Amino acid sequence: MFEKGGQVEVLLGTTVIILVISALCILFFPTVQDFMVGNSLWNGLADFTREHGALTIDSFDQLPELPQGKALISIPSLPHEEEELATLREFVTQGGRLVLMDDFGHGNVVLEYLGLEVRFSGQMLLDPLFSHRNPRLPRIMNFSPEVSEADVEAVVLNHATALTDVDLGKVIAWSSEESFLDLDGDGSWGRADPKGPLPVAARLEFGQGEVVLVSDPSILINSMVRKDDNRAFLGYLTEGMEPGGILVDQLHLEKTPLDRSRLTLVGARELLAQPPLVLGLIAVIFAGLSRYLLWRGRRRGG
Repeated sequence: MFEKGGQVEVLLGTTVIILVISALCILFFPTVQDFMVGNSLWNGLADFTREHGALTIDSFDQLPELPQGKALISIPSLPHEEEELATLREFVTQGGRLVLMDDFGHGNVVLEYLGLEVRFSGQMLLDPLFSHRNPRLPRIMNFSPEVSEADVEAVVLNHATALTDVDLGKVIAWSSEESFLDLDGDGSWGRADPKGPLPVAARLEFGQGEVVLVSDPSILINSMVRKDDNRAFLGYLTEGMEPGGILVDQLHLEKTPLDRSRLTLVGARELLAQPPLVLGLIAVIFAGLSRYLLWRGRRRGG
């Protein structure tokens, strides 16, 4: 009997060790997914968040009740639920700044819900003349006066689109006259392809807050943030925010199974950090351990 009990102990101990190691690997293994804050590779946001002291949110329940002095950067690779859209509208209406950065995602759903006419085209913006290395990296050099005053002379986009149906008085950045939207995807300009200059960024008042639109989220990633004046342009988009007031929406990014597991573990860790739950968990563990030791003692005595 004792030998069997020893085998059970070894099995339980091994299981616990495997679970702990697995959890630690999930928590600390770096993500490689696009636009994730924890990604320090070329396609992540580690540099931007570190330089700006940005915080991440994984639920719109984390949005502040007093949004003045707060900016939410959202890259809508995944669609919003209607309840999330309502929360987002309240955030902006009450004084927050929504920086919506999209190219081929679900940004137009947000704009439609907010009742705005402007849209992301969803077609590739190419510039065969004013670009960085190739036409898919258009160089933007035409800005509104307030952007130019922020020491922004040129911004490099990466596989961007353009804005349509936008009030020209709200545009803060345009592509060059040589640029065009590649509607048929053949990589060259045709008569049906809209020709530049085309709006690529705009700033609109909304309630007590504002909505800032940028037709390319890639200017945030580690490999692009240092191109030309991208850093200064991002500084302009988030200017006036209080310390810790820049929030990055990670909820609407596509995630790998590892990322989803990490978020679940982080949520569980935060939940367990609450004192009542910690005390309850300790009590349960103590009761279970006491019962096991008592059972083991009886088995040995028998």
